Amino acid sequence: MITSILRRMAWALALLALQVLVLDQVHPWGWGAPLLCPLIVITLPMGTSRSEALLWGFGTGFVADIFAGTAGIGSAAMTLIALLQPPLLEFMAPRDSEEELHPSFSVMGRWNYLRFMALLFLVHHIVYFALEGFSCFHIADIAISMGVSYIASMLIAIVVETVRNPKK
Repeated sequence: MITSILRRMAWALALLALQVLVLDQVHPWGWGAPLLCPLIVITLPMGTSRSEALLWGFGTGFVADIFAGTAGIGSAAMTLIALLQPPLLEFMAPRDSEEELHPSFSVMGRWNYLRFMALLFLVHHIVYFALEGFSCFHIADIAISMGVSYIASMLIAIVVETVRNPKK
């Protein structure tokens, strides 16, 4: 139990460090920055309670907000996907899966996990950029920033997940 929590904390710190030190400085084509923090919530195991998922989502969003200076935007988006992750994982997990399923390409299958990850990243990015823009006057700029950030985030997340779980 303790080792799984410590392993999850190390994973969260590694992704937060990558986000803060590298990805916050990268703006593909001058629009948006890739956001990799949702992977912390996406990779929570199937047996995770809803309250634990919400704490992980809010905590990682809060730390990312502190370093990015986004005043609660990351916390709100991460808390929402933490609320959606457990039921969505139950719905999309293979029927013959174990109780403590850890979402990954090797466990869920490449396309099923990719859909799961893409859906949660999409919800996160919609909420994040809607709150960041908080205006209907620049909707095209917000949509372009969200789209570029979403594509860059998904590509980096796929690479990170492939490196993390090289099986299959």
